[in-house]
Amino acid sequence: MKENLLAKYGVTEPVQRPKIQPVKQLDLDTPEGKLIVLSETKRMMQIHKNTFKRLACL
Repeated sequence: MKENLLAKYGVTEPVQRPKIQPVKQLDLDTPEGKLIVLSETKRMMQIHKNTFKRLACL
């Protein structure tokens, strides 16, 4: 029998749940998709500013 790895967290019996398949396709060609790309790009540029500066000097 398998050892219960979650027992240390207070879970006495793990429950088997069905896998959920994704049903929505992400379309980045729509105006909403372009807004997602723009906002994520801005966020990455802010977070990794120094990294992009170093890469620009190579």
